Formats: sequence, C-alpha cells, structure tokens
Amino acid sequence: MPSSLDLSFGRSHLLRGTPARLLIVATGNIGNQDLSALLLRVLPELNRQFETHVLIELSRKALVVRH
Repeated sequence: MPSSLDLSFGRSHLLRGTPARLLIVATGNIGNQDLSALLLRVLPELNRQFETHVLIELSRKALVVRH
C-alpha cells in the first residue's frame, strides 16, 4: 500500500504537473545493493522513456509507463 507521501506526489503530479517527471519506485523491501543494481540495469531505458513520458513506475520485474 502506498504511503501518504507517495499519494501526495502522485496527486500533485496529476493535478499540477509538479514534479515535472515522477518515478515511482515500487520494489517493496529491497536491499541497497539490489536497488542499485536494478537502477543501473534500467537507467538507459528509464532515460529514454522520460524523453516522452512523465510518470513511470519501477518494480523489481518491470518498468511501466503510467502517463
């Protein structure tokens, strides 16, 4: 379940367009090394997707364009 802070960012993004780009990291309980490895693995695709999209969700298994 998302935290109230997560929901606030999502609402602000949808209603006001701020922040301009939003990455939701939905990995659950993950160690720092595993998170770093995941981010390094998807970084090129993440950068490419943010060229044309503004809301992306990253899970352990997928990078999903939400908006």
